[in-house]
Amino acid sequence: MFYAIIAIIVVAIVLFILSYFMNDRIEEVESQLEQMSITTMQDTYQLKKKIKVLEEELLPSDLNDHKTENSNLINS
Repeated sequence: MFYAIIAIIVVAIVLFILSYFMNDRIEEVESQLEQMSITTMQDTYQLKKKIKVLEEELLPSDLNDHKTENSNLINS
């Protein structure tokens, strides 16, 4: 009985020491998730910038068209 308890304690200590040298899969998953999140935020930022530029290009022409239409309606 004494040898069984000693064997269990030795195995526990060996497993405990090995656990420090094993790769932590949770850290890998967290790192991948963080990288994906950063990439997604960068893509979103770039898309918003492009949409803003497109809106600025299209907005002045829309305003000029409406002014022309309004002045034509008033003059008629």
